[in-house]
Amino acid sequence: MEANPILFRDLTYIFLAAVFGGLVAWRLRLPLILGFILGGIAISPFTPGPHLSDVHTFEVFAEVGVVLLMFSIGVEFSIPDLLRVKWVALLGAPIGILLMVGIAAAAASSWDGALQKEPSSVRRSRWRAQWYSLACLATLESLLPLMAA
Repeated sequence: MEANPILFRDLTYIFLAAVFGGLVAWRLRLPLILGFILGGIAISPFTPGPHLSDVHTFEVFAEVGVVLLMFSIGVEFSIPDLLRVKWVALLGAPIGILLMVGIAAAAASSWDGALQKEPSSVRRSRWRAQWYSLACLATLESLLPLMAA
């Protein structure tokens, strides 16, 4: 099987964008995740400059990464720690999830006219990204009390 140089070039773009975005966020004393997001925006096909040539391949990689992240959280999950902060988890997580779903629904309803004019693949990708971000937020929100303990 022959190596695909475009794939390696795209991987290089991703890692460089993540490193530089992370460094900028670190120097500005911001959370690293903001730098990673800005790095991803910088190399997206919708911005000028270098961009990924095959976005679908990296969407598949991203989905595998989310699965591995959830698996690693499950491996480190502790029932006794969860029982220690049960009221925070039982009340705080649903409130946070409902709040974020409400904000996303309000934003989506305000974008409805713009979304109607976009191709269906862009709409699906945007919705998928919003639901992934909500799932990640819910996961992180449920882990915050455990990290604080």
